[in-house]
Amino acid sequence: MSASETPARPARGTCADCGAEASSDRTFCEDCGAFLSWTAQPAPAGGRPANAPAAPSAEAEAPAASLVTATAPAAAGTTGATTSPAPAAAAPSATATGGPAVGAPEREAETTELPPVPVDAAARVPAPAPATERARALLVPVAEAPAAPPADPAVAPVLPGRPEEARPRVRGTAEEPEFDGATCPWCATSNPPERHFCRRCGAQFATRDEAGAAPLPWWRRLFGGDGGEAPWAGQRPRLRRGFGRTARLALLAGLVVLVLVAGLIWAGPAVDAVNDHFAKRVPIDPVAVTASRSYEGHGPELTIDKISNSWWGTGIEGDSAGEWLEAGFGRPVRLLDLVITPGASADAAQQLAQARPRQLELLITDVDGRTVTRQVELTGDGAQRVKLRAGRVTKVRLVLRSAFGVAAGKQVAVAEVEFFGRKTSGSS
Repeated sequence: MSASETPARPARGTCADCGAEASSDRTFCEDCGAFLSWTAQPAPAGGRPANAPAAPSAEAEAPAASLVTATAPAAAGTTGATTSPAPAAAAPSATATGGPAVGAPEREAETTELPPVPVDAAARVPAPAPATERARALLVPVAEAPAAPPADPAVAPVLPGRPEEARPRVRGTAEEPEFDGATCPWCATSNPPERHFCRRCGAQFATRDEAGAAPLPWWRRLFGGDGGEAPWAGQRPRLRRGFGRTARLALLAGLVVLVLVAGLIWAGPAVDAVNDHFAKRVPIDPVAVTASRSYEGHGPELTIDKISNSWWGTGIEGDSAGEWLEAGFGRPVRLLDLVITPGASADAAQQLAQARPRQLELLITDVDGRTVTRQVELTGDGAQRVKLRAGRVTKVRLVLRSAFGVAAGKQVAVAEVEFFGRKTSGSS
């Protein structure tokens, strides 16, 4: 194959940023990635000229000529500089006419190796400016950007796709101020005097005094409330096992049994007391009335005749201590009240004609033969009511102990004795 048939090789040049060799068919450097502008560059020491990108022109058949176009103005006055001649009948360039050349066949641009440039001509070619200076020349001057705020040390940069958690920062213990108020019993933190709750843990200490909490009442201590420290949230309380807990349980059980027994014993009297309080009173007449001594014409039966101007007299002068009047009932009854009218009459003018009983002793006998003694003291003015509240009563005896208006020629007199019970009950 002849020299004319040797295929053309792409021209090679040097990157302006890193100095690596690059062919003219590359737009970016293969080493540093910088944009290859293909401006005129000084020839290397071996005499090989720097390559430049082909300028758009009608000389598409001679691509080598387009490589020299950029260096032609610089080497125009140099003697001995040779370039590949351009055809005279070349069509005008696409840039000048605004479109593709007329009649010019479309074919791929071929590059030929340029002859070496003389050393003296390459020396006069100006050195290209650095890429940073060229880029700065294209920028429009603007105002300086404001300074960026200082970066937060907690937000640290990380590599893309590898997020990392921020490392914990250790803070030193700050000195807390001291206050003259209450000290928290839980965390021992001092607080201002006006606070009622701890400023750190929120515990209430307003109700606590210097001597400590007030003791719990006995009923809370009896049921196991010892007032000890309550467990914290999430803390398991300790098991309460021991003699103290067993003793409290035994005491509680005994108290329950005692209440039950007392209820059984006092249930009846309690119910009777309630019924007696709300029941309507009705008179209960005795079957027979007897006395230890009586004045002629003034027997004991006159005390139950419902007439207030008839009376029973002892028939002896003085206070008649030891004399008695007894009323008997045919069947057991429940007595609620006893009404006594002392003196010779209920009328005040006739009442003072005889002596009047002052102190009486009531002997109440039930159906079982048991006797209950009650002491009664009268005032001496009109009818007087005495509470009995006795059940299953068979007889009541009134024993005289002292009297009002004792004088010569006067005896102790009782005008009327009345017994009252429940309206619907004839017996207990």
